[in-house]
Amino acid sequence: MSRVKITEYRAKKLILGDSYTGVSIHNGKIVLPKSGRFVAKVDQGIKKRFKQGLVAVDGTSTAISKSVSLWRKKGFSHFLVEPYVPHEESEEQYLSLERVRTGIRILHASAGGIDIEAHPELVKTYLINPALPYTIVPGIPEKFLKHLVEVFEKNFFSFLEINPLVVRGDEVYILDAAVLVDSAGIFFVKNGWSEDDIVEGKARHIAEEKVQALQKTTPASLKLTILHPDGGLFFLLSGGGGSIVIADEAELNGVGRSIGNYGEYSGGPTREETHLYAREVIQLLLNSPAKKKALVIAGGIANFTDIKSTFRGVVDALSEYTGTLRRKGVKVFVRRGGPHEKEGLLYMEEYLKKEKLFGSVYGSEAVITSAVDDAIAFIKK
Repeated sequence: MSRVKITEYRAKKLILGDSYTGVSIHNGKIVLPKSGRFVAKVDQGIKKRFKQGLVAVDGTSTAISKSVSLWRKKGFSHFLVEPYVPHEESEEQYLSLERVRTGIRILHASAGGIDIEAHPELVKTYLINPALPYTIVPGIPEKFLKHLVEVFEKNFFSFLEINPLVVRGDEVYILDAAVLVDSAGIFFVKNGWSEDDIVEGKARHIAEEKVQALQKTTPASLKLTILHPDGGLFFLLSGGGGSIVIADEAELNGVGRSIGNYGEYSGGPTREETHLYAREVIQLLLNSPAKKKALVIAGGIANFTDIKSTFRGVVDALSEYTGTLRRKGVKVFVRRGGPHEKEGLLYMEEYLKKEKLFGSVYGSEAVITSAVDDAIAFIKK
């Protein structure tokens, strides 16, 4: 159970319902009315978006489309476009709700905006507790606050921040919202948020996007995080615990900045799934400008992942780039154990020697760090 971010689009849709006219864009074509003024944002749970240039305000449809295209080139994939609400800075307020042990804590300031943190003296604290009379927050319409709390409870919100909030009589405009939900709530919410609404607060590399999409099609575990794309040490790791030990070994040996990626393929992926996963890692390795590069295929002793089958998938991927790998002097270092271990290791070793990519190959008789230690020695030469 943890607190995870959902998109601003989904948060506003839950709060405002059908009256909300914002548009969520995820790698699709942008279609906006030719007339009107709009606001566009990167919608991936990123803090301080405005100060990072990830918000475009009061733009035409043409200007907004250009901003979204620019953000896409930087690796972002989720965007929100909505009508611009003209307002004065003096109208902006700050409001947040957070679940605490004693109920729901409310923070409110009559002034909001991107510099609210510079004025903590303006923030007032309130508490909503079933045992207490209903809380009234001066400056916030009572009907709106009650609705906000209902949405908060119904959808397993842990935290909600609205900044800025514009109030004009009974009319309320949520200009910017951020929501954290309890991840366990996904089993209980109905017609609310889903796994597709959960976002990470960073730009994702296209390879990470591809592996994430592949993960949704299989019960196996396929994960990829790019750390240093200019590194010389790339990993095809298996098993969460074993993966951590191997990556830690590289860090402890002073080559942490050379680690190009982290992740795993485990849980019994098929030959084809392993092929598709390995291809993404190999492409990352080949795109790295590092002078010496090594691929480490390693992990613990599997319980049910077929070593022979997954190694065939890895070789399928290596075979697509054999000539380029050889020209760049890449070597492959292996340590693995599990079902059909002997056949799989023999198959891999014969392939690597034939294609002049051989670094070293170990089975379950060797310590788990054998391959990565050899790879570190190789890139340090």
